Amino acid sequence: MKQLIVASCLLAGAQFAAAAPFSPAETHYVKLDFRSPYGGNICGGSLVGPDLVLTASHCILDNWSGVTAHYGRHFAQRVDTERNNAKPNWIKFDHHGVAVDLALLKLSRPIAGVNGAKTVPVVAQEDCNAALGAMQANLRMAETGGQLAASLMDVRVANIQRLGPSPLANGVSLLANGTVGRGGDSGSPLLSPKGVQVGVYNGNAGNVSAFAALCKYAGSIKAWSEVLSPSASQTPPPGDWVWPDAARR
Repeated sequence: MKQLIVASCLLAGAQFAAAAPFSPAETHYVKLDFRSPYGGNICGGSLVGPDLVLTASHCILDNWSGVTAHYGRHFAQRVDTERNNAKPNWIKFDHHGVAVDLALLKLSRPIAGVNGAKTVPVVAQEDCNAALGAMQANLRMAETGGQLAASLMDVRVANIQRLGPSPLANGVSLLANGTVGRGGDSGSPLLSPKGVQVGVYNGNAGNVSAFAALCKYAGSIKAWSEVLSPSASQTPPPGDWVWPDAARR
């Protein structure tokens, strides 16, 4: 499985070097621009299947009409997806019996393997120890709060201290000391030093950053991926899902 290509490097003891914003040649990170009749909003996301993006539930406004996903090499590629009410192409977990700030979005076409777009593996169910310590937070916003240039992303260190109740919504969160992301970074992935996605950025509560703990929801992600994109889930992309045996049955 390929390691995540980022501008920062691993140091001894699972520490990360400081990184400046960079323009990726290959990435699973997706920039999402949502549209609605009354405006729109921006978020991040991760490509977890050929045509599936994992993001935060609160990113998908109840009245959203469409979304543009910028992806791949230098984020120069885009795919537009319109809301489908007849056969819904999104699932908000907190609207489907799981109280957590997570959502899946099916794009209008597969993009994995196209112009630098690749899928990211998801942590196994209940493998929560893999998400503690220094992790990689992938972001689209500058530390000052404005958006980075269209071709850029950032990788910052999130020191995950503990697993606990979300301070922002229902569900279980990975909690980091200090503010890691900004408004507009919601839905962005948190990765382990091995390049496995362990969390989704939900926001900050005071001086704490909260990421939905995917070790508690990997089974639900798998199950609803099959609902949205059955053909994709039958043949996972190379290096994709990391599932325990129980989730395969």
